Order: sequence, then C-alpha cells, then structure tokens
Amino acid sequence: MVRWVRWLVAVVAAGVTFGMFLWLTRSVSWGWLPEGEAERWGVAAAFAAVVAGAVGAAVSWWAGREAPARQPQDGRSLRARVTDQARVDQAGGHRGRPGGPGRAAPRDVRLDADASGHGQIRQTGGDDYTSGPGTP
Repeated sequence: MVRWVRWLVAVVAAGVTFGMFLWLTRSVSWGWLPEGEAERWGVAAAFAAVVAGAVGAAVSWWAGREAPARQPQDGRSLRARVTDQARVDQAGGHRGRPGGPGRAAPRDVRLDADASGHGQIRQTGGDDYTSGPGTP
C-alpha cells in the first residue's frame, strides 16, 4: 500500500474513533459521569481523545513502518522502462569478451524493469559475455 494512503487511513481511523467514543459516552448513561451538561461534554471529550490517541498511536506505527527501498551500497541500480517495440539490454559488469578492463563487477546490483506492448528488456546483474561489443 502506498505510504500516503496508509497515513490517510491512520488519520481517518483516529477521527472516526474520536467521534464514535464521543457519541457513545454521551448517549449511554454512565454512573461515573457528572450531572452538569457542560461537565459531561468535557469528560466525554477527554475520554474520546484518550481512546482516539491510543488508536492513532497504533495506526501511526503501522503507517510509518514501511522502510524505504534499500539501495546497494557498493553496487549499482539498473532500471528499464520500455513500451511498444523498444529493446533494452543492460549489464551490471563487463560486457563482451572475458578479460576486459580491470574494473571489478559490482557485488550487489538491483534490477528493476517494466515492459509493455512488445517491449523487451534483458538485464544481467554481473558480467555478460553473450552479446555486446567485442563478441565474435
């Protein structure tokens, strides 16, 4: 679920809880409520606020617990979005013949792809010696 939707649910849940407990406290005759009308409203509002605060704390924890996506620390991220008849070919390491340049391939590569229509995506997290420049 999207983060803003979670927060919307949390705020609505706290508001509905407040209104429901305010109505419940006012409509049911409790022996512990004061006799005066203004005092009864004050106690009912305080009781509803405490209950709504507890519900709000629980759903706020739920809404805020979604961790952001972790990016590789020593790697790279390959993302591709294609539509129609487009083609994307990505490699996280060396491409072509083995024994290429002296750089080391990243240890952690995050791949993310989305294709629609007849689009094609080919992603390789490490070295790719099957296609590309230098392949016989």
